[in-house]
Amino acid sequence: MIGYLLHKYVTAFERKYNYDATYLHELADISPRDFWRFAKVQMTLQSTRHAPRDALQAAAIGGALVEDCGPCVQIASDRAVEAGMNGEIIKALLSSQPTDNDAQLGFDYARALLNGTVNLDSLRETIETRWSKRGLMALTFMAMAARNFPVLKRALGHAKTCQRVRVAGADVAVEQSLKAA
Repeated sequence: MIGYLLHKYVTAFERKYNYDATYLHELADISPRDFWRFAKVQMTLQSTRHAPRDALQAAAIGGALVEDCGPCVQIASDRAVEAGMNGEIIKALLSSQPTDNDAQLGFDYARALLNGTVNLDSLRETIETRWSKRGLMALTFMAMAARNFPVLKRALGHAKTCQRVRVAGADVAVEQSLKAA
């Protein structure tokens, strides 16, 4: 019964985001308990409000982008739009164009955190000054959560697809320098 419900949940997720979540079905078959643990971690990490919406959503996009070259970035972008983020801001982030300061800070922080780049300390200080340590943790958790799906997908051998990201009805060519290694 639990397996049936997990597969039903994954199928609804696939339909909502036009996404192949075969790896999540596989996880549900391997271990419903591990599936639930993964889902619980994801929900916990993403349930925060201690930084501005656009910074949080941009951190999720940046986190997904570190690990993925398309499908998970697409979902992060779709979820950002669902949360109320302007599609033009997302397009600018993915194209390395100047954009909203909050969104840019969240995006840059997520990428610096997950890539371990030299500007991490200055970004951390800026975030703490603007939004406190709670804001810093909120952005950190969003970046961490966003990378978990591509990592799980890659672990199970399903990370083979690259695609353009579609935002607000238009394809966005992700700037090559931003793509996962």
